[in-house]
Amino acid sequence: MKVQVSCVGVAVLDLIYGVECLPSTDSKMYARSFVESGGGLAANAAAAVARLRGKAVLYSRVGDDAMGVSALSGLSEVGVDIRNVRRIVGSQTPHSVVLVDPKGDRALIHFGSNLLDPDASWLPLQQILEGQVVLADIAWTHGAVRALTAARNAGLPAVIDADTSTSALAIDAVAAASHAVFSRPGLARLFDTDDPVEGLRRAASRAPFVAVTLGAQGVLWLDRRGKPQSCPAIPVAAVETVGAGDVFHGAFALALAEGRDNRQAIQFAATAAAIKCGRSGGRPSFPNRREVDQLLLQGDCRRLASQQS
Repeated sequence: MKVQVSCVGVAVLDLIYGVECLPSTDSKMYARSFVESGGGLAANAAAAVARLRGKAVLYSRVGDDAMGVSALSGLSEVGVDIRNVRRIVGSQTPHSVVLVDPKGDRALIHFGSNLLDPDASWLPLQQILEGQVVLADIAWTHGAVRALTAARNAGLPAVIDADTSTSALAIDAVAAASHAVFSRPGLARLFDTDDPVEGLRRAASRAPFVAVTLGAQGVLWLDRRGKPQSCPAIPVAAVETVGAGDVFHGAFALALAEGRDNRQAIQFAATAAAIKCGRSGGRPSFPNRREVDQLLLQGDCRRLASQQS
């Protein structure tokens, strides 16, 4: 039987354009490719869980527009249970315009997540707690606080995808989690330091387990003694990093649900995220379980670069 990850957070639609270079001044450019793909921290994490043979149930909100239809149909196609996603009448579905250059670097413009009704009182907590792990994103802080608090009270792993946030509840969402996994910008913004180790030490006063993803520099976390530990990045020629962090969080939560310890979960998640970075095309480029397991079994992560060249 598949283990379940209950994902709480945002679902958006990504409009991804491949460009020769990212804009820095007032200019006009032409895209060399275009992909419309579902996005959003929790939604992408759910898609990653489904691709990795887990059961993903999403609790989210979209508008009652065509973008909402597209966002939900894309999730359904990859096997995510979307029966608990609310359509908010009179609202626009959040969406992002993403520019990606040949090196895999990106520029992202996001619209709308803060315009949806933030109320989370409707979340069916008993259903959410049927999963082995609860994963929430910091983009819907009201939902994160409610779901993660319930998970911890029930003794379940409660994972927060702690990306950048301007919400007054952002710290509360981190404090509700048992596992807080930050992006580097998210950690720096929340704890007012550009030093990842110092940022984690400050974050450790809020959550029992804290980690930060550092892109090509790998993943850093604190062990139970407060000592920094690291997982090196897998060498890969990056093609598109859009969604890689979401894949990491989904894979990390799934690994915890399957009973792996924190270090093993990080290794599993880092492997999945690296495979994603070597491909383009939104969610269709998310790795499947066989690919991740094979690379982990090889024990030589350097092979990834040659496999995807």
